Amino acid sequence: MSKHLLLGWTRSLCVLAALSGGATMAVAAPPEKTATAESDIQSVSLAGGKLEFMLKGVEARTLNSENGGTMYFDPKSEQAIIVTEGPAPTAGTTPDAAFPLAVDTLKEKQQAASPNFRMTGEKTIQVNGLKMYRLDGTDDFNGLKLLMASLMTMNDQKITIIEVMSSENDPAGHTAALKNILGK
Repeated sequence: MSKHLLLGWTRSLCVLAALSGGATMAVAAPPEKTATAESDIQSVSLAGGKLEFMLKGVEARTLNSENGGTMYFDPKSEQAIIVTEGPAPTAGTTPDAAFPLAVDTLKEKQQAASPNFRMTGEKTIQVNGLKMYRLDGTDDFNGLKLLMASLMTMNDQKITIIEVMSSENDPAGHTAALKNILGK
């Protein structure tokens, strides 16, 4: 597995831990090899079933973390999609205030996770009745240039983060993955 993808899933878990209020999290270990599921099609259901999509030709790996999560890795394109869900950071805030707080935290943690991360765009969109924040960027892990997209939504006391990481040389594959996830 590529070194940049391991760094990326570690970043995703750190971001989720920060957003969900996790005080400590073990993220140094790579994904468990025994938790790999290979299939022609992986079905993904998130946010209480409000966000569902299918992934073809990927390996699913359960991640080591207290918040759980799964990395879907396409060995042909070396694209990774990392999905994590955890408790929403709502302590002391209203649901309306929690979302912008989570957005700000996501942006801060993405930048802190890699000094080479560059934001190229951000927007809030509606997907199947869910308010979703999208952060697009680029990154460079030891010379490996990546296209990055982070999607975040909150639903029923849970926060969902989806990270899509693709080679800078495959913008069409990156766009196709996002369209598949967002149903557009």
